[in-house]
Amino acid sequence: MFKNTEFVAIKHYAFGATGSGNSSADPAAPVDGDVVAILADCVIENVDVIIKTAVTGSIDVGDDDDADGFAATAAITEGTAGVYVGAGAYLTSGAKKLYQAAGKEVKLDATTITAGSFAVKVKGYRI
Repeated sequence: MFKNTEFVAIKHYAFGATGSGNSSADPAAPVDGDVVAILADCVIENVDVIIKTAVTGSIDVGDDDDADGFAATAAITEGTAGVYVGAGAYLTSGAKKLYQAAGKEVKLDATTITAGSFAVKVKGYRI
């Protein structure tokens, strides 16, 4: 990704899946892991959790420093289809998170998922 460029990364998840997560037709298993790697000089400005079919369990989205920094399960109604904006500490009140160095990832923390499907959308830009 070039500097001065916006980006959107979307990863799809479904209980029992074994795919890459690159599309709804090929969802990944909803286990703890990376959603997207963060390059140097990136700003993450928004993280959405999109519940497609009712999820049993909890979903948190964060980074290497805070497991629910972008989306906290308390702000997500996992059992109801819809789009949930995370209310994690990083994005509260319109704040954004700047990463000056590479080497961190936006991460899914969802080890308790036993049913359902969802997607995580990460929006940002590189300065």
